[in-house]
Amino acid sequence: MIVISMFLIVTDVFMRYVFNNPIEGVAEIVSASIVTIVFLQLPNTIRHKRMINSDVWLDRLQQSKPRFSMFVEAIYFLAGAFMIAVLVHSILPKVVRAYTDNFTIGTPGIFVWPLWPFEFGVVVGAGLAVLVYLLMAVQHFFRAAAMKGEQAS
Repeated sequence: MIVISMFLIVTDVFMRYVFNNPIEGVAEIVSASIVTIVFLQLPNTIRHKRMINSDVWLDRLQQSKPRFSMFVEAIYFLAGAFMIAVLVHSILPKVVRAYTDNFTIGTPGIFVWPLWPFEFGVVVGAGLAVLVYLLMAVQHFFRAAAMKGEQAS
């Protein structure tokens, strides 16, 4: 999707500059794609712990109480799963409505494109993000349990 967006932008700029004839709908497709791209990369961002958070306290806690730190991180991941699940729950009816009512982006008569694939991509990315958050929470709970014999909290 990123490569297609880049190709469309470069081609649009070329057509606009050389032939004074831009490609209709590029701005609409790229703007809708950006949100979809962000949500589709969200599970990978979560998996590699690249989400924005304040980990100064957690780093110190991990040094002094590693088991408790694992438990706190598991709770953090459960909270993230809950928040993204709420987002999925609120977006899903909109995606269904966009599909059934054939919502489009663009200007009728010039360029129109169905909206539902972009919104569906958001739901897929967010749904996978919920799964990744839950898997990481379970993983951290098990790690905390495995540390039982080690330094306790």
